[in-house]
Amino acid sequence: MIPRLPTQTSHHPLTVEAVRSGLKTERFGRTLHLYDRIESTNTTALGLAEQGAPEGTVTLADSQTQGRGRMGRHWISPPNVNLYLSIILRPDGDPKRVGLWSLAAAVAVARTIEQTTALPARLKWPNDILVHAKKISGLLLESAIQSGRVKHLVLGIGLNVNITREVLPESLRASVTSLREELGRELDRIGLLQRLLEQLELQYRFFQIEPPHKVMEAYAALSETLGQTVTVQLPDQEWTGNVIGLTPEGALILEKPDRQSMIVHSDDVIHVRTANAARD
Repeated sequence: MIPRLPTQTSHHPLTVEAVRSGLKTERFGRTLHLYDRIESTNTTALGLAEQGAPEGTVTLADSQTQGRGRMGRHWISPPNVNLYLSIILRPDGDPKRVGLWSLAAAVAVARTIEQTTALPARLKWPNDILVHAKKISGLLLESAIQSGRVKHLVLGIGLNVNITREVLPESLRASVTSLREELGRELDRIGLLQRLLEQLELQYRFFQIEPPHKVMEAYAALSETLGQTVTVQLPDQEWTGNVIGLTPEGALILEKPDRQSMIVHSDDVIHVRTANAARD
C-alpha cells in the first residue's frame, strides 16, 4: 500500500529536482520537461514526440493557457494548485488497442487517488475520473499512426488537487471537485505526481503483457458506467440504453430499448450521462 500523502501547509513549487528525488519509476518521468506556463502539455508533448523524445518523457506545467480535453473542451488550468501533465508512449501493436490503453490509464489515476487519499475514485467512460459523483480528473489520449502502426501516443492528464470551489466557474461547481475540496486540506502535488507516474508505469506494463479482457476487468471493477442506463450524445443523434459491456478495443456496448446492440466509440461521443444525471 502506498502511504497517504502528508498535508501541505503551503504551495510547494514544482521543480524537476523535487519530482525526481522520490520517483520510483524506470522510465516514466525520467525525462521531464517542466514549464511555468504553456499553451498545453499535450501540444508540447506531441511536438517532442515528433522530434524523437524517448518513451516515458513527461511534459509538466504549473498552468496552461489552452488546456484541453476531449472534443476541444477547455480544461481550467490555474497556477500553483493542480497537476497538468502529458506522457509520450511508444507501444507496440495494433492501433485498435489504443482505446484500451486509455482504460488502463484511467485505472492508474483512480488507484493513485484511492491509495494516497482513501477517497473512492470511480471511472466514467470514456475518460473521466469521479469522486462522490463529481469529476476530479480527465484524460486526453492523442495518437500518431504511420503505415498502420502506432508511431507514438501522448496521454494528457488533468487532476484537480488543491483548486477550491470558489475558483471554478459557477456552472461547474455542482459537477466538478478537487482532492482539497473532498478532504478539507491541501495536498503535496509533488508526492502525488510521483505516485501517479509509478501507477501509470505499472498499468502500462500490465497493458502491454496482459490480454484485453484483463485490462477491461480492472476497469470494470471501478466503472461507474457499466451496467447503467445511459444517454449517449453523438454529433447528430442521441441514444439511450443499458451499458452491457466493452469491446476488446475499449468501445462501449449499448443495448437499446429494442434489444439491439450498438458499439459506441469514444472518438464519436460528445457526452455520456447516466439516467437523470445533469450534463457536465
